[in-house]
Amino acid sequence: MSVDDAVKFGLGHNPQVPAGKAGVESAYANYRSLAAFPPLTLGGSHVQGTSTAPTLNGNNTDTFFDLGETIDFSGQRRYQAAGANAQFSAARFTFQETLLGLEQQIRDAYWSLAAAQAQARIADVSLKEAQRIYDLTVKQEQAGASPHGDVVRSSIDVANAKQALITASAAERTALIGFNTLIGRAASTPTELTVDFRTDTSFPTPRLPALKELQAQARDHRPLLRSAAAQTRAAGYAVRQVEASRFPDLGVSYQRSTQSPIDTVILSASIPLFDFGSISQSIRAAKESRKQSEAQELQAKNQVDQQVAQAYSDMVTALEAAASYKKEILDPSVTLLAMAQLGYQQGATGILPVIDAESTIRNARVGYINSLAAVYKAQDEILAATGKLPEAVTK
Repeated sequence: MSVDDAVKFGLGHNPQVPAGKAGVESAYANYRSLAAFPPLTLGGSHVQGTSTAPTLNGNNTDTFFDLGETIDFSGQRRYQAAGANAQFSAARFTFQETLLGLEQQIRDAYWSLAAAQAQARIADVSLKEAQRIYDLTVKQEQAGASPHGDVVRSSIDVANAKQALITASAAERTALIGFNTLIGRAASTPTELTVDFRTDTSFPTPRLPALKELQAQARDHRPLLRSAAAQTRAAGYAVRQVEASRFPDLGVSYQRSTQSPIDTVILSASIPLFDFGSISQSIRAAKESRKQSEAQELQAKNQVDQQVAQAYSDMVTALEAAASYKKEILDPSVTLLAMAQLGYQQGATGILPVIDAESTIRNARVGYINSLAAVYKAQDEILAATGKLPEAVTK
């Protein structure tokens, strides 16, 4: 499974995705319900009594139907629908931000699993090498060319290698569980990755643009910023909706008697005459909410700039570390082990230099794998911060 296959599978099976889609659909349906023309209201009334005032035919009894509607002259419903539309946009962009974050998590989990698998294989190879050296010391002791202390010291190295393998295997199982959970599979499902950090020594070297260009790219692509802007628009429409409550709506009602061919049309409107604080305080609350949304939008912009700057710094650091690690640490460690083994086999040195060289190369291999994983994870961090992966080449 490649990392792109993992992302595709995860976005199709992780429960966060259908939950987010449902939230977007709910916001859209709410907007459509407010944007649609309100239904006509049909009512029926039967009036009987000594007064003829409630009747249409002027008698003491009457039955009539009423067909009525309220026309949005004040704009309250219109602004409410516009606010719901902005909330729908915010929900949609929030869902996109969720997908972006989920993709980064899946990619990071993929590289963590690849690193854990490679480290487990390295631990297994190290154990076999330690066992081979131990067998060699036993033969040399039997031949009288090696002291018993070398055998004891070599057996301790074998035990340490076994412990390292146990730890690496446990880390591999933990990484597998985390990866499978993110992509929506059973936790213990075995996974064969197309990446093998033991043999794949190449890594992406993105052509990173300037930091300001990355930040501009983030402002164009990050759904988080678009969601914050939509929330601010929704807060603005909420203010206008409350302010519109000071103006009347027009009510139109048509009534027809069933006992006599009598029709009537009623036009009605009402407007607040005295405001004892209900409307003014509602307006104040809406305006303060708008200020809060504007401040949160600014905070989101600062947060994105900080994330881009941190991702850029992490990428530069990871590339520098990975580029020098193999040349300056891993390759010399291989040479050191070969020299130590040759010297021991020829009787020129004791077992301690061999054990020390084995420990050095084991740490170097693990460190190099971690440096490779750090490069890939830094690339994922760029993706999450800007909403777009940088152009990359593999060397």
